[in-house]
Amino acid sequence: MTDYASMTITHNAKEFLQPSDVAEAVRWLDHGADLARDLKGTKAKHRDVIWQLLVEAVEVIDKTPDQERRWLTSGLRSNWKYPTGMSHPELIALERVRVLSAMKPFDSDQTKYSSRRDDEERAMGVLAWMRWVRAAKSGDRLSKAAVVLARSGDSEIVQKIYCPNRKSNAQNVHEIKIRTAGLIMTGLRDDLGIVRGEGISFR
Repeated sequence: MTDYASMTITHNAKEFLQPSDVAEAVRWLDHGADLARDLKGTKAKHRDVIWQLLVEAVEVIDKTPDQERRWLTSGLRSNWKYPTGMSHPELIALERVRVLSAMKPFDSDQTKYSSRRDDEERAMGVLAWMRWVRAAKSGDRLSKAAVVLARSGDSEIVQKIYCPNRKSNAQNVHEIKIRTAGLIMTGLRDDLGIVRGEGISFR
């Protein structure tokens, strides 16, 4: 089983978190807001945005074919080269051209050639945010428990990972979600300057 809670630690810490990527991070958060709104409607909160992004990220990577998943989780992403010598961004551009060239004439609706790679990029970006969780007190246990919980893991197993010395209760699971989302929001604010906006938006 892939340890998504720790796999991003060996990456360049700023790989997904450059100031120039703020707009992209906000787009991911807008997507998370849609997920949270679909799930909870008007009761959705900012922490639900973060949590739904994490749930989706784990699901996306879980569904990735083994060969590609090994690349995504290898810890060498920032320096990884394809056998052809092309970089990952170059391959993405090439794939985009390939897909677009297969479109029918005048067919410019971008929703029709939306690549799964976009989902994978967002998933890896969101999982990179877990570094803020790991940096906190008991962060290793919290991050591992959060990923298991995001995968819809058994609550008893989740609690044994997070707080092995406590009696099991629903509050422990709730605490995992709250702490994880809170630490990520703090990281977004401190490192990227992204703060909570109106409703469940981020700006």
